[in-house]
Amino acid sequence: MTRIRTAILLTFALGLVAGTAWGAFPNLSVSPRSRAMGDAAVAVPGDAFAPYHNPALLGAMRRPTIGTSYVRPYGLDFHDLFYLGGAIPLPTKYGAIGYGLRLYGSSYQDVDLEKETTFTLAHGLPIYSDLHSTINFGYALNLYRLEFGPTVGTDGQGTGGFDPGNDVAFSLDAALYITLHERTHLGVLTKNLTNSQIGQDNEELPQRIHGGISYEPYVGVITTFEIESELGQPAMYHGGVEMEVVSNFRTRFGIQAQPAKLMFGFGYAVTGLTIDYGFSTGGGVLDTSHQFGLTYSWGGTGE
Repeated sequence: MTRIRTAILLTFALGLVAGTAWGAFPNLSVSPRSRAMGDAAVAVPGDAFAPYHNPALLGAMRRPTIGTSYVRPYGLDFHDLFYLGGAIPLPTKYGAIGYGLRLYGSSYQDVDLEKETTFTLAHGLPIYSDLHSTINFGYALNLYRLEFGPTVGTDGQGTGGFDPGNDVAFSLDAALYITLHERTHLGVLTKNLTNSQIGQDNEELPQRIHGGISYEPYVGVITTFEIESELGQPAMYHGGVEMEVVSNFRTRFGIQAQPAKLMFGFGYAVTGLTIDYGFSTGGGVLDTSHQFGLTYSWGGTGE
């Protein structure tokens, strides 16, 4: 148990170096499953979206998987979010590697005003196991690219504008995923340990720490609770449940506080292919979001 406590404290301590974040690269859910469960994913057994939500989840994955999703946040037609990711298992003691491509942009009248591209390369592996528990450690390297479209100019003809240009930056994440007695799971994610910045103004990239727990009281049922925190900002609370109501069909419900949101959705799986849908209210004056996704897993030995 000393190793367990040391690993948990180390990961939390690394997360405490994170400062407040600017608005670029916002934490928008890339997974319709996560969205439907209150945006709680750090302690939920992983899928193709694990490289983004918790790279340590990769340490428990034994099947190759690939997944994609799409959403227009809050139903606003001037921006959208696309994600493509997956995982490739290695020999058991080496866990699995994962990858993810996240594209988020804003446009007006077919002109790209801003594009945010994030490419993630992740690795998760088991570092400790006994009869009652397992500990998986994960890390991820992120490449951020931020691009702005040129201004329209001041000559009244749409020319002579200023091109803000683009910039790239790198950051590192660290995470833990712990299973106790097969039914209880703990997850911790620290985002942007390197305190990376982007652009000539050195705008801070997102820095957060997530801590969560999930519990499987019965086969096909998962409950989860998660706390998300940026230093200097109010903590956000997420919670959700997933239930297999009939074979291969799962319903999901969730809530989020600050801002208050209600979520629900479903997933249907057949021969390795899973179709997911996630819905969330806007939280305040914003409209609802509808997110769709597909994942496919094959071969391997399961989790």
